Amino acid sequence: MNLLLWSMKLLHCIKEIGLDRARFFMLMFITIPAHFAWAQVHSDSLSVTVYYPCGSTNLSQIAGNTLSLERFIAQLDSIKRSSFTHLPMSLFVTSSASPEGSLAINRTLARKRNQAVVNWLNQRSDTFRAITSSPDCKLRELTSNHQFGEIPSSAYASLRYSRVTLLYQRAVKEPAPEVKPSVSDTLQSNPVVEKERGQDAQTSATIAPDAQTIVSTPVLFVKTNLLYDLLTCVNVSVEMPLTKRLTAEATLIYPWWRSMRMHKTMQIRCVNITPRYYFSDADNPYTSFFTGLSVGGGIYDLQFTRRGVQGSMWHVSPVLGYTHYIGKRWKLEYSAAIGYLNTKYEKYTQVDDTRYGDIKVKDYPWVKTIRHTVFPTSLNVSLVYTFHKIKKS
Repeated sequence: MNLLLWSMKLLHCIKEIGLDRARFFMLMFITIPAHFAWAQVHSDSLSVTVYYPCGSTNLSQIAGNTLSLERFIAQLDSIKRSSFTHLPMSLFVTSSASPEGSLAINRTLARKRNQAVVNWLNQRSDTFRAITSSPDCKLRELTSNHQFGEIPSSAYASLRYSRVTLLYQRAVKEPAPEVKPSVSDTLQSNPVVEKERGQDAQTSATIAPDAQTIVSTPVLFVKTNLLYDLLTCVNVSVEMPLTKRLTAEATLIYPWWRSMRMHKTMQIRCVNITPRYYFSDADNPYTSFFTGLSVGGGIYDLQFTRRGVQGSMWHVSPVLGYTHYIGKRWKLEYSAAIGYLNTKYEKYTQVDDTRYGDIKVKDYPWVKTIRHTVFPTSLNVSLVYTFHKIKKS
């Protein structure tokens, strides 16, 4: 009935104002709902990015993180107080880790970084806490192991981040009833959402090869002490991981040569066993400061003039050192050990042109000397090759 009365009034106005003016008002009548529909719903986004030190989930360790998060909360509160009705659509929290560590460690680290930034914002913003309680809040963990060796290490800092992105729908409080686009239409036509979908697709493409081909779990380290090598002291060490921070190392030192003409002898057979503890297991396992306890023993014959010494020894020595990667599989390691040394030895003199040739005559009174002392037992600058276990996950 109301529609009929409204139509009759419209016809009466047409007669009063004339045909041209009527056409003008009819055109406005048709286009006004479309204008209301265009202004009724559109979407926008609000985001913040924070960064972390290597292996850390502490937001306060990087200057500027706190200020960025507080500005994000202020912008969120400003949106809430505006004259529009803002309907949160989706919340994405994405965290990443740099590629030095194993895939499992990096995923765990990214998950902890997600939780760290969400907890920080939840504690300080009621608006954000209400949004994170909705089912549209999505947490994503990214890894970059597939980029190990492909990008410079100077770029790793930019991969240790958390990014919070809020997509919200902005609508006027009294929309026209004629045209009301559906949420699905808004999502399809919204460039911000399309961009986010593109990022999702790119993320999936990035994670897929990582999950299928990249697992860099160290299973064995083989090394040689370059300082001993310079002294023609042949040596080799093998280190095997036992847990995330604990390893066991076995070392064989075996130079075995002599030159009677030059009165030189270096003959050593020594074996050392060293359990080690690494102080850090994040981002890149077994690349940090470490400590250990070396236990070993052996026999020796050392001569650098006509006089020399033969004997046996054993030792117990605390070890302190540091190791780091210089390539995809190569590391350098620095360590030193000072401990208790027990040795039993005899001195001798080399005698030439005897009936039996060159011989070593032991000094009178032909008894072995025993010595207990605190002594440096090792000094290492070692080149290390890493064997990785490659598997699909």
